[in-house]
Amino acid sequence: MSVLIYSSVFSILYADENSGKNTTIYTLTNDPVVNGNAVAAYRQNADGSLAPLPGSPFLTGGMGWKTKFVLPHFGPFDLDQAITLSPDKKRLFAVNGGSDTVAVFDVSDDGSLKPVPGSPFPSGGKNPVSIGYAGDYLVVVNKNEDPGRDMAASKPNYSVHKITENGALMPVPEGKVELATASRSPTQALIVNNRFVYDGDFGSFYLPAREAMWGKLLNKQKPSTIRVLQLSEDGKLSLLQELEAPQGIFDGGLDTNKDGKPDPLMFGLQSHPKEPLIYVSMVTGAKLGVFEYDDSGTLKFVDSASNSGELICWVAINKAGTRAYTTNNGSDTVSVYDLSDPRHPKEIQHMDLRGYGAPYQLALSPDEKYLYTVKHRTFDKTPVGDGGTLNVVEIGAEGRITENKYSPYNIPNRGDLLARPLGIATR
Repeated sequence: MSVLIYSSVFSILYADENSGKNTTIYTLTNDPVVNGNAVAAYRQNADGSLAPLPGSPFLTGGMGWKTKFVLPHFGPFDLDQAITLSPDKKRLFAVNGGSDTVAVFDVSDDGSLKPVPGSPFPSGGKNPVSIGYAGDYLVVVNKNEDPGRDMAASKPNYSVHKITENGALMPVPEGKVELATASRSPTQALIVNNRFVYDGDFGSFYLPAREAMWGKLLNKQKPSTIRVLQLSEDGKLSLLQELEAPQGIFDGGLDTNKDGKPDPLMFGLQSHPKEPLIYVSMVTGAKLGVFEYDDSGTLKFVDSASNSGELICWVAINKAGTRAYTTNNGSDTVSVYDLSDPRHPKEIQHMDLRGYGAPYQLALSPDEKYLYTVKHRTFDKTPVGDGGTLNVVEIGAEGRITENKYSPYNIPNRGDLLARPLGIATR
């Protein structure tokens, strides 16, 4: 059953009958209308239905980034942490990828949002897509890959901002790392121990939409990499490591540019809550990669586990570190992994999702009874105007999953039939 909801950003409140606490989930419209980007709040009743929270949707003061009618359309929309919460859940941060700003909100007890004075703030570059929270600092990934604008005169970067007491963002001197070429494609600011930033970069990965933007020179840069940066106590940022794919891990994978060789693509990183491990989606190789980091933050490949879907992309891990969940973009599915041996995961379930579209980011509810994923139109098999949904998955015994009977929920958008809702954060 699909429920049509006007806003294309959701915040869902789930009343836990046992604990009496509420869970809130936020996702971003990415609406490409000027000043049209927003977040909204919805209450999930005991029967699973949704009720709007007063005051929703909450405008970000900026706009999302536009699409072009070239499919499949990865690249600009492959990212993580487009919306994030502070550890105390009292502040919410969201990107305005089409207007190069970051919106900052104070979060009320009921989940409603109020912009902090001066919001939104400059992101420090073009096309911000990901936000990492690191103590008193916010790390922003400026992807520089907005299909609706000419990005050739600027370069992608990682930009550090000091979070002031009232929530304002102040750029940090020496807190920026700029990448070598305009066509690099960083995706994520995964923060570990408030000291290290981990990210997966598209590199030279070929897609019609990316070649239309960057031309044939795209194929002459380095392939997809995992990038590690170090964040100092005073907010300075420096490049620590760039890692190409382990030898042979993409053998038999997709060959998107038809040159007879598989094309590596790595992003969708997540850290283990108890072990010094980073899990990486080996997207075009249908594998979940496992890397170990040492005290310096440097990564070393450990192992990989196969995936039954197509285009494994994003990862969520429970607090105990016993289960991992992945969205598989090309097959519209979710996989469950057993992490009893965290260095050697094992896929134990592979489930189809309802509705049109392809699944992107995902997040667990704080009580870990639900898993949420946002979908949007990526492939031409999805009709124009369809595909933007929020899917709600219930987590049962042994971490296995079933889709909630009311799922999915349509996420319409005012400005663009191909606009993509993005990002999920839970509270």
